[in-house]
Amino acid sequence: MKIPRFLDHLWIALPAMLLAALPAWSASAPDVTLADHLGGKDFPLVVAHTAAGIRVDDGDFKVVHIAADCLAADIAAVTGAKPAIASGLTGLSSQPVVLIGTIGHSQPIDQLIRAGKLDVANITGKWESYVIATVTDPLPGIHRALVIAGSDRRGTAYGVFDLSEAIGVSPWVWWEDVTPRHRDSLVITAGRYAHGPPSVKYRGIFINDEDWSIQPWAAQTFEPDTKDIGPKTYAKVCELLLRLKANYLWPAMHPCTKAFNIYPRNKIVADDYAIVMGSSHAEPMLRDNVTEWDKSRGPWDYDKNRDGILKYWEERVQQNASYENVYTIGMRGIHDSAMPGGGSMADKVARLQRVIDDQRAMLARDINPKLDQVPQIFVPYKEVLILYQNGLQVPPDVTLVWPDDNHGYIRELSTPEEQKRPGGSGIYYHVSYWGAPNDYLWLCTTPPSLIWEEMRKAYDNGARTVWVLNVGGLKKSAIDMDFFLRMAWDIDGFNQNAQPAFLADWAGRTFGADNATAIAWILNQYFQLNYTPKPEHLLQAGVAGNDFAKQMRLKQFANLVASTNAIYNKMPPEQKDAFYELVVYQVRCSALLNEKILDSNSAEAQKAYDQIQAETKYYNEQLAGGKWNHMMSADPHNQPVFQKPIPAPQPSPSGTEPAVTGIGHINFAARDSDSIIRPGNSTWTVIPGLGRSGGSVALLPPTAIGSGSAELDYNFYVPNAGPATVNVYCIPTHSLYPGTSLRYSVAIDQEPPQIIDMDTKEFSHQWSVNVLRAAAIGTTIHTLSLGAHTLKLHPLDPGVVFDKIVIDLGGLQPSQLGPPENGPPHFSG
Repeated sequence: MKIPRFLDHLWIALPAMLLAALPAWSASAPDVTLADHLGGKDFPLVVAHTAAGIRVDDGDFKVVHIAADCLAADIAAVTGAKPAIASGLTGLSSQPVVLIGTIGHSQPIDQLIRAGKLDVANITGKWESYVIATVTDPLPGIHRALVIAGSDRRGTAYGVFDLSEAIGVSPWVWWEDVTPRHRDSLVITAGRYAHGPPSVKYRGIFINDEDWSIQPWAAQTFEPDTKDIGPKTYAKVCELLLRLKANYLWPAMHPCTKAFNIYPRNKIVADDYAIVMGSSHAEPMLRDNVTEWDKSRGPWDYDKNRDGILKYWEERVQQNASYENVYTIGMRGIHDSAMPGGGSMADKVARLQRVIDDQRAMLARDINPKLDQVPQIFVPYKEVLILYQNGLQVPPDVTLVWPDDNHGYIRELSTPEEQKRPGGSGIYYHVSYWGAPNDYLWLCTTPPSLIWEEMRKAYDNGARTVWVLNVGGLKKSAIDMDFFLRMAWDIDGFNQNAQPAFLADWAGRTFGADNATAIAWILNQYFQLNYTPKPEHLLQAGVAGNDFAKQMRLKQFANLVASTNAIYNKMPPEQKDAFYELVVYQVRCSALLNEKILDSNSAEAQKAYDQIQAETKYYNEQLAGGKWNHMMSADPHNQPVFQKPIPAPQPSPSGTEPAVTGIGHINFAARDSDSIIRPGNSTWTVIPGLGRSGGSVALLPPTAIGSGSAELDYNFYVPNAGPATVNVYCIPTHSLYPGTSLRYSVAIDQEPPQIIDMDTKEFSHQWSVNVLRAAAIGTTIHTLSLGAHTLKLHPLDPGVVFDKIVIDLGGLQPSQLGPPENGPPHFSG
């Protein structure tokens, strides 16, 4: 019999009934593996300091030749032996050779297929798919080959970079200075490995808010000749995208950066790397209005200057028509503002309808009269969503790209009827943002567990055509970007256990098996502490309550820093730069900012501020020999939270949690239920790493949720009769689509259930509070008798994610309660 809770504040272990649904992170297809010794039909990529040759057909795509060059460099970085690269098969002896090519564009690959020596049946004609196979006596003069064949140009490149990662070269080898572990030999285990097509068709990033990161770095350090983010920088961005099996890019577009197409080589570089170009939600038809719209063209007003604006758009469409693009349609104001033009709602809808109709006529004329073969997206962002909800007709072949609320919670998905549209839908998602209720531009703090919960929900509701991640200045978002793009490539390789499993795998791939478990633990703790709240939100989130809770938080950060430093200090020199960039800077600086804001000792707060400046100076001027100078800012957007401390800082209470006021409270994680009821078509699922409790609970899949029959029960005991306030902490998600809500009900014992709707309107006060404290908190009032009770929690709509429950009985101050044994303190944020 389970002991009932009485003033329970302990972090209880996951109950077996919920843990049963936590298999390890899986992959949908076998990966290329390395053998310890050469044997049988294994392929000797490098043996006895000799590397197999690489062959690429002259007639194959430019990206295939680029990928082959990268593979040769990667093999050399691992072993010291660099393969020779040649075209065709002339002069080949019986030496082992890596044959790389695209089906229909490579004579050696096509010859193998015709001879029945390469099976490509499950990839031919498919989008971005590839096969890697060991073949004995494949062609005259070749005894042994490792064949990498793609269904299209990107498929081939992905196969090549898959091999690079298999031999130990991280996709972040250049961007995060991840040095591969040396190997004397590389032997590929015999077999056939096929991958693709990807889960999501277009997978990419948006470089945004680049003012304090990639733009000054490119302009002053990496590409001083251009003094901007130009072709040299974009070549490195495109290579990273290929290594992560991405294919789509929205380029930087702030006023500090000139438009992507102002530099003629930019689009050529993107095409060389087979990256599909687009433009942001605010920049239709591949234009960048901030730097390209000249006032001499007239006003940016479609009613007053339709011909001038159409000419401006058509110039770009015609210039870039021969390249692979996804066209953003619609219209907004200059630099992410509302579309000019007044009138009623009907007038605004009619105006935007004319814009879309004219744009599509242009695409039919200049690109392809079969518009369903011209990739187009429509992003109902901010006020555009309101116009869409008021009758705007988006053609069915256009992909609806739904944005999140800029803080990681998707605001709307396609209705069941919209899910039937042939254009499908997609997601525009943020892990960096400049805007209300406050920025988060500095560190990578969006938990992969939240990304998984939101993006899996989106995928299950049909968002499978386009996924775009706003990465800010790119480098600081490395872990989130890696996770997001791998999930977009193979969503079934990730389940609810995605965060801990991914971080363990990522740490092992990046830094080796010896420290992988410890690094994964550090990152799990880092994401949990910095989700509630984010460092940039410390002043607004109202980290109120009591000194004990604050000191416990600072202690947790101090322990996290100590663990990080211990690993850093013992790391081999070749790994230190990468570990500093990916882990040390983020852990130290988030801890230091918490010290600056929460420590009541002015001298300590000043010391923390000074240390942030010192860490940032080291990052920019000494790290990797100054390679990243001007990349990192200690005060992006000059927010108050980054400024020098003042005596006894007092955080604003704008985002505080409900106060605990009476004789005590009972505090337990939602996952720690005493009994559950699950509908036949859904499963109660713990999502490790999500929320304050470190493992929030949801009924999954959300598309199969019942009508309130699911139930979580919690037994507890109260020592005195009286009123009780139940605070249910939920992840601040939104309802799935118009016509749905985000409700749950709560009842104690046999009382009638009370229903709470957690949904909020974006930019409302309650939405702001929820975002800043990373919680939507529903409150109900109950009257309890002395003794044992059972709290019953029912989700009534899809998308509800429970984090923790606090039953306030009144009277006992928070400072009198001990900390949770294994989790974060119960503080506001």
